[in-house]
This record gives sequence, structure tokens and C-alpha cells, in this order.
Amino acid sequence: MAANFWTSTHGMHWLLSRHALAECRKVDLKVVTEQELIKVNIWFAQIITELGRKLSVRQVIIATAITYFKRFYTRNSFRNTEPNLVAATCMYLACKIEESPHHIKTVIAEMKAIIIEELEFNMIVFHPYRSLMTLAQDLGTKNDDVQWAWYIINDSYRTDMCLLYPPHVIATAALYLQIALKGGAQYGDYSLTSTTSNANNSGAAAGVTTRNARRGAGNNAGNVNETPKVKDIRLWFAQLNVDSEQIIDIVQEIISLYELWNEYSEEVKSNGLHELLSRLLNK
Repeated sequence: MAANFWTSTHGMHWLLSRHALAECRKVDLKVVTEQELIKVNIWFAQIITELGRKLSVRQVIIATAITYFKRFYTRNSFRNTEPNLVAATCMYLACKIEESPHHIKTVIAEMKAIIIEELEFNMIVFHPYRSLMTLAQDLGTKNDDVQWAWYIINDSYRTDMCLLYPPHVIATAALYLQIALKGGAQYGDYSLTSTTSNANNSGAAAGVTTRNARRGAGNNAGNVNETPKVKDIRLWFAQLNVDSEQIIDIVQEIISLYELWNEYSEEVKSNGLHELLSRLLNK
């Protein structure tokens, strides 16, 4: 795994603009609307998630599989491929890359070669989970808030965020949204325990500059028990090396996702989604 996101193939080759993403989907958007295509992506993200749960794999493997799936469909259309086979193969590849291999049949092995070639052998994927834990440690976040922010990150894979934003920005937005939903004032009373140099290094590798990372060389064994206060949660977020406009965009997209997800759930119950899939995949 590459030590630094920005020098990895993920950072250099797999962050797209919204315009580039729209260009990739021209074929499918001739048949369905953009909103309908989002529902299709939710459907296949759910399929990959359920497959991962049946295989009892870690969440990171599920997230990697979904990312591979989304990357593949920036080079291909749903109409010209078999997405169920692609989804299964992406799960196999994710298991293999994350060193948790599972048995596959020959047909998936053949599809594996196609997907790897389409991804130009760029198999490294950075996820927001590591950055979330770094941020949470620096802020002194309650376990419940970390867990809910983790859930928000899981849900973000139903969108195109993994193709549009660096993972540390997604992690920051998830934590921001969770704190905003509960009210950030509570964090004014939180004490933060200074971390060791190892924690500081992990913050840099995760792509964020936290308060502890900024203290850097100033930390030593003599002040490990220091407990500085976060007096202003807004100031804490402002001091992170992230683009605030991207944070707002991600938060809005997550909220829109949940609104659309309600429609998606109703369409699943009414078989409306199956009609949509039939229209999209009808060769």
C-alpha cells in the first residue's frame, strides 16, 4: 500500500471532475436520467455489500470492491456489460488485494483480467476510515459519534464521492455532519490527550493535519499527559488542511443521498427498480 495518498495511483489517476464523470456516462444517460442512474448505483452497491456480508469480509474490502466497480464504469457502460458479474469479480479482486482471498469460478477469473486491464492495473485504494480515526482521536470524539460517522462513510459509497474527493476530505465531512446533527457545542468541554510521534505520523499519512500533528516535534514524553481544550469546534475544523467548499458539497450530497434513498426503497418494494434495471440493461 502506498504510504502517501497524493503520490499513489489513487491520488494521481482516480480523482475525477464531475464533468469528466458525466462524459463517462453518456451512453447510459441516453436511456435513464441522472437520478435513475444514482438509484442503479445504490442497487449494485447494496449487492456488493450483501455479498461481502455473506462472505464475512471486513468493511474495507466491501468499500474497495465498490470503488473498483465505480472505476470500471467510468470506462464502460451498464448497457454493454454484465454488472452482476462485474460486481462479483470486483469483490473477488478486493478480497485478493486486501489479502483475504476467496474461491472463484473460471467465469469470474476471465472477468478479473478484463477489470484489471480497464483499471490500468491501478489497484491501490485509499479509504476515509483511517483519516476518520485520526481526526476522532485528535478531537476526542465520543465512540458513538465515531461509529455514526463511520456509517456515513459507508453510505458515501452509494454515491460517486470515491471518484471525486480525496478520502480524508470525505472523512472530515462525515465527522462534521455527525457533529452538526448532534450539536457541536458539546465538544467545547472535551479534553484532548496529546499523542505520541507515531500518532502524529499517522495523521500525516492519512492526509489530514490535526492539532496533534501541528504540535509535531513539540511533543515529548514529558508532556504526554497534557490535556489541551478544543474551545471552538468551528475553529478546529477551520484549521484542518481541507477545502471547506468540498466539505459543504459532500455534506449536501450525503443529505441528498438519504432523500433519494427513501425513493429507492419505495421503488424496490414496488418493483419499480427492476423495471428501471430492465430498461437500462436491455441490449
